[in-house]
Amino acid sequence: MQRQTGFRRSVTALVALAVVALALPAQAAFVDDPPYARGPLDLKRLIANKHSAGSPLLLTVVTYGNWKAKLLDVDGPNRIFVLFNPDREGDEDFIGEIFFRDGGLRMRITKPNGTFVRAIRAYHPTGHSVHVTVPRGLPNPDGHTWLAAGEEYTTPDGPCSQTCQDRVPGHGWLKLTPGL
Repeated sequence: MQRQTGFRRSVTALVALAVVALALPAQAAFVDDPPYARGPLDLKRLIANKHSAGSPLLLTVVTYGNWKAKLLDVDGPNRIFVLFNPDREGDEDFIGEIFFRDGGLRMRITKPNGTFVRAIRAYHPTGHSVHVTVPRGLPNPDGHTWLAAGEEYTTPDGPCSQTCQDRVPGHGWLKLTPGL
């Protein structure tokens, strides 16, 4: 009888451990960038997560400075970009331009030649980040994808009067594998 009780406890503990392990979220892929660019949009980190091949792509771009969403006004020069390279051949296949219009942030996704693909709502949950959920389909393929983020910041005078720019990673791509 004693052995059966110990066996049951072991099985129960093993099942509980398996349930907890399956409930944990998938690890996000991320890449950091040093604070060398100027201005509040200086990129700090790009975070991407995709739970499975057919899942939405969850993106967060973090900056070193705090900024208000209106800094990315559609009529102004300041922007944050997400670059999508789903086949990892050459340069980006899609560009997600994040801008402010009508009281909120949006991401307009185009091909490099300017052909419109889709528009997605973007969020500014903290003073130094922007979050976007890209549904399945272009530019979010099933399987692996390669990503980067960029920014342009311009001021009327001072060091960014000639437009300051940044990219994370500085060269190459962040590889995102679904489920990792």
